[in-house]
Amino acid sequence: MLINLVTKVALSCPAYGRLEKEKINIFELPVGKLKKISCSCGAEKAAIKRKTKSQLQLSYFCLHCNKAHKILISAHNFWHSQKIIPLACRETGLNPGFFGPAALVDQVIQNEKNDLKLMAEELGFDDFKNPEIMLKALDFIHDIAAAGQLNCKCGSNHINIELFSDKIQLICNNCGSRLNIAVVDQSDLNLLQQFNQVQLHSVQGKPNNF
Repeated sequence: MLINLVTKVALSCPAYGRLEKEKINIFELPVGKLKKISCSCGAEKAAIKRKTKSQLQLSYFCLHCNKAHKILISAHNFWHSQKIIPLACRETGLNPGFFGPAALVDQVIQNEKNDLKLMAEELGFDDFKNPEIMLKALDFIHDIAAAGQLNCKCGSNHINIELFSDKIQLICNNCGSRLNIAVVDQSDLNLLQQFNQVQLHSVQGKPNNF
């Protein structure tokens, strides 16, 4: 009988925010072996070590808090899980990645791409300078808001969003403070993804730049 246990790990690059997946085969992880996972840019993203026959240790760098996280996973859950398991940031509650069955990981990533494409069509993203960066920035801001980390210095968390061709403007419904977030290129997205909280505050009645 042929046994071919494979798990895929999808993790965002701590340097550039790019989400890439890596296929891990059980034969690559004998007991005591350390396997490193790197981004295509060369940045190291994670390391997996099979500590015992029944337990693995996964260390991963988090772009949300710029720190390394470490978790212990049972070998059974790592190789035999039938669902996607998120890799959480303990400080922000956001997820820089996930792992699970190869087919499910591929499907989740494809679904996210389809959702972004649909959102782009609904919002008329042809008018934006960089639709892909705009979509990823909106998705990240949504995660920040879902974690309760999007608010205004006045104390309100009722924030509206207005989209421009080259920026996102956040507007406080309570005091009217505005924050401009540039979304033109990858460097703008990298800057945004370094933060685990976004707070608005007014500057002499004018929009503040992120």
